[in-house]
Amino acid sequence: MSGVSDSPLEYVSRLMRSYGAKRIVFKPLANNDNSKQQIYFGGDFDVLRLIPHGDLIGEPTRDKGVMFKAPLKLSWIDVSFDTPPVPAPGAQLIFYPRYPEVRMSGFIRGSSLAPAEIMRPPTLEERACRVGIPRCLVLGFCDDQTILAYADTWDGKLSREVFDKIVKGQATKIASVFFEQTQVPEQGRILLLQKLSEIYTGGAVRSGRLDANGKLIEYQAKNGAGYTLESLFGIIPNGRAGPDYQGWELKAHGSGVVTLMTPEPDAGIYRYDLAKFMLDYGVCNDARRDFTGKHLVDIMHDRSGLTLLMEGYDPEKFEVVDPKGGLVLRDRYGNIAACWSFNKILTHWSKKHAQTAFVSYTVEDRDVRFFRFGPAVSLCEGANLKYFLNAMYSREALQ
Repeated sequence: MSGVSDSPLEYVSRLMRSYGAKRIVFKPLANNDNSKQQIYFGGDFDVLRLIPHGDLIGEPTRDKGVMFKAPLKLSWIDVSFDTPPVPAPGAQLIFYPRYPEVRMSGFIRGSSLAPAEIMRPPTLEERACRVGIPRCLVLGFCDDQTILAYADTWDGKLSREVFDKIVKGQATKIASVFFEQTQVPEQGRILLLQKLSEIYTGGAVRSGRLDANGKLIEYQAKNGAGYTLESLFGIIPNGRAGPDYQGWELKAHGSGVVTLMTPEPDAGIYRYDLAKFMLDYGVCNDARRDFTGKHLVDIMHDRSGLTLLMEGYDPEKFEVVDPKGGLVLRDRYGNIAACWSFNKILTHWSKKHAQTAFVSYTVEDRDVRFFRFGPAVSLCEGANLKYFLNAMYSREALQ
């Protein structure tokens, strides 16, 4: 399987990169990781940030609460022959918020390269014999959300190599059950803070941004702080969806509230008739009409006349109980002015970056605008879904 100088893991990783993978992760597989019982992807919400997936769609279950499913663009690769990857069209993620728990199912059907025998449910005798014997799954993530997959046999060379790396501390654990061969997260944090310290020591910076070719250009709009900070890290705006620097997303923060996310409503009057929404609930200001103001759960807003409700959420259990619910703005007659379904909220939240650095700044108006970044920096890691939903319900997160 491997080349002259490649280890088995290096060979599979190189092959996946030749097909477009930008990040390679691997996971030891237990007896219960099989085509019948599905593959356990961990109990950490960060798994949903790690694994590229489609929109999450909720549905009720008999005894596991609400579960959310999302399609995967999974393709299996062949390491022995020059055969292109073959998709597994039924592959999907299943997320159970109650536990929480994430699993992958449907990964065998429809793909001629799927390792059906390797992923076959074991007999009782096989289960007993395989205790302590390694087996490994390797995943490669591409920019177009394709996931390349390879599963090694029980006690195969790649499986033994992965097991050995984990035991010797030569692999970094991520998202509870996955590993990768990268620098440890602490190194990324140190490099980030060192870079921010250099920027702070360098003093005020003229407002600017990088163009599509990476050239610094003038930028004097009011939102220039974020673009200017990104330019200092060599980041082209909207250049890619991944983290900005060493695994961290960068946010310039002057004062006031921090915006967590800005998804558009996916239901209600706003969705199908924006003009009517603005006429009914907006406020006239000079020659225009605006819709602004903080809307808090269960409190009617004095200007819009709308009340924000979290429908389908149980605050005592800290969980979604009705997948058809969500954040709903209703008027005094019960009409839905706007709604962010839980499907929409969870999908958007699952694709937020796991690590974000909020960098303080001040503005200096000279002949043009300058920004001074630092010294305060807030490093935020992870985001428990239950905490997020409860913060909205308890009005700790303002809408």
